[in-house]
Amino acid sequence: MARELVQRWRWLILPLLIALISIFAFSSGALRSIATDGALGLSEETLAKRIIVSQKCGSCHTLQARGLELQGTVGPDLTRQAQRNRSPHWLRRQLLEPKSIPDDEVLPGYEGKQKLMPPLTSLSEREIEALVDFLQTLG
Repeated sequence: MARELVQRWRWLILPLLIALISIFAFSSGALRSIATDGALGLSEETLAKRIIVSQKCGSCHTLQARGLELQGTVGPDLTRQAQRNRSPHWLRRQLLEPKSIPDDEVLPGYEGKQKLMPPLTSLSEREIEALVDFLQTLG
């Protein structure tokens, strides 16, 4: 009886297994967060926004996008960061070693202020990647 039932419904078992594996892979973060269209995965965006809030980036930066309503005025506005065409390497360096960014690489009017930004060296590699990816989608 059980064998007959399996044979009858086997066309459903394989797609069901594929769906379950896909759901697990996406929810566990096992797959890369950036889709082919450049959109950020939901879990990576959530992580990036959580970091931005917990690190109090809004104390210095304005960021009016994706549910964030930050109103800082010391650092540059990050709302349209992607339009600045910064490379992932540059953004990573800005997050981890802000004092190493020369004045001629910052937005006019913010020269010297990169030295006020605390380095985010306590963040994990995944957290830094999430921030860089998130900043590159703001535009």
